[in-house]
Amino acid sequence: MPFTVHAVDGSIVERYDQPVASRGMQYQAAELERLVRAGETAGTILPPSETVDIMAAMDEIRRQIGLSYDSDAA
Repeated sequence: MPFTVHAVDGSIVERYDQPVASRGMQYQAAELERLVRAGETAGTILPPSETVDIMAAMDEIRRQIGLSYDSDAA
């Protein structure tokens, strides 16, 4: 479902017209494209530090349930 983000003054900040026909990763790709165009190295929606924290939590869950991958040995 499309939606529009409006600023306080009523101007359109962004409009999302794309149907979500996949896993929703098109929004990540669009944000990356925006960051590259703006010369930015990191976004504020999900900062790199939060991503690292999430991955650490996922690693701990995997450790606790005994899940490992072949690539973990490397």
